[in-house]
Amino acid sequence: MARHPDYPGASSRVVNGREYWRFRANRHAQQITLPGQPGDESFELAYQRAVEGRGDGAEIIDMPGRALPRSFWLAARRLETTMEWAEFDPATQAKNSTLIERFLNMRVDPEHELTWREVPVAYMDADRLRTIIEGIFKTNRSVAKHMLVAIKKLLWVAIEIEKWIKPQDDPSLSIRVRVPKSTRNPAWPIAIREKFEERHPIGTAARTCYALGFWLGNRRGDIAALEWDDLVTEEIELFDGSLELIEAFDFRQRKNRNRHGGREVFIPVVDKLAAALEPLDRSRGGTVLKSGYGKPFSEKSLTGMMQHWNRQAEIPDGYTLHGLRRTFGTYLAECNMQARAIMDAMGHSSMTVTDEYVREANKKRIAVDIARAINQREEKRDQMKQRASLRIVR
Repeated sequence: MARHPDYPGASSRVVNGREYWRFRANRHAQQITLPGQPGDESFELAYQRAVEGRGDGAEIIDMPGRALPRSFWLAARRLETTMEWAEFDPATQAKNSTLIERFLNMRVDPEHELTWREVPVAYMDADRLRTIIEGIFKTNRSVAKHMLVAIKKLLWVAIEIEKWIKPQDDPSLSIRVRVPKSTRNPAWPIAIREKFEERHPIGTAARTCYALGFWLGNRRGDIAALEWDDLVTEEIELFDGSLELIEAFDFRQRKNRNRHGGREVFIPVVDKLAAALEPLDRSRGGTVLKSGYGKPFSEKSLTGMMQHWNRQAEIPDGYTLHGLRRTFGTYLAECNMQARAIMDAMGHSSMTVTDEYVREANKKRIAVDIARAINQREEKRDQMKQRASLRIVR
């Protein structure tokens, strides 16, 4: 069986010395006979009808900007009209649009001009998709992972919205991209935190930002937007039946706010956070974190400001505001809090990230237990040697 690189899905076989051509989008699709040979008018017309899934003989008029039926380009245009797409925030939409456009402009075969833009979705199989992702994976694993997600969105349109292919024919089912755990934004060790606290006293913007990031586990956007109106006092009945008056920040996180309104979190103010907030002026309301001019910080400016404050404290580069959020998660895990409690406190949308904190804390505990067991056994061995060397004198 021979395939023609300029006609995806077309293949030939020789019977009694004569070559016959057929079209099949994938091994599960129906076979369509193609008359003549590539380049013949009858072959071209039949091939185009087969690609478009048309059984009639209607004339095809090529209009500028026309998306071929059942093609990846049409799937991309259809995706942007779905309510699922509308739920994404503008930044996510822009990132996915860039990745999808990059995929559409890729050549199906490096030696030919045909791109995935014009190709039917049904032509994509696991081998071709793996080749695309592995090619990107060699240079950037993270981009490869995001590209796979973007292509999955187009396949989702073809499967769930348009019914062009069946769910079991999804070529992405067997493909996974695993990205190594990021070493960026590490948790702040105690020595680093102490250096920062020593350099930036309570009452300064630096210390306030640090306290909100650490003791609330907030993201950058939530730290910048947190207001005094979010600070509430409530009487809470605890599990043992007792009542306690709690001061807490009750707010909705900014992440995924366009999708489902943001996750609502209720985080009590611990003593050290209360001490950091105590000297701040609450009379004017507004944001908790303000600059020296009494103005709120923008979300993006906090990244640069934290780097500036760290350098003032002679802290090495790499310890970031998001690292303080990781510090909070690590701190809770080391306090032996349940994974579900950590997930709620940090506002995670799934247990995947939360489990990382728990596993890391448990790994350290196990390592300490191993070291303790080794020390205890060696101590007993040494004691046995000392007893064996004793002699009874009569």
